[in-house]
Amino acid sequence: MTSPADDPNAALLAQLQMSSAVSGMKSNDDVLALLTAEPDPDPLAGVDYTGDEEADAEAELDALHRGFRERTARELERMQLATESEYWCCICFKSVDDKNAFLASAGLVVIGDKYLDGYATAKLLGVTMPEPDDTEGR
Repeated sequence: MTSPADDPNAALLAQLQMSSAVSGMKSNDDVLALLTAEPDPDPLAGVDYTGDEEADAEAELDALHRGFRERTARELERMQLATESEYWCCICFKSVDDKNAFLASAGLVVIGDKYLDGYATAKLLGVTMPEPDDTEGR
């Protein structure tokens, strides 16, 4: 098992865990399962070939069409997960030096210098947050 520092999805997982409303995700395991899902199944795997070229071609086209519809649905879910914008905020400064000074003074530099886990930030700043499962439905 890789450590969080070695995990290329660690930053995304940290950001996504803040919102259980995103596609019904409730944990890093849910998010990771979606991000590392097996490749799409072969849509032609279930086609029963009869030897009749016209019927077989129609069955293949139906299977491909169904495969594209299913893939589209999965892609829409993945896209929402990747682009959901209601669970993050941005703080801007006039310079990188000002940003770094703020992060150091607030004691936040230990959790990042650009993308910070909201719950870790709240904890370091002494802000009480609801448990992640309590945010469902917001």
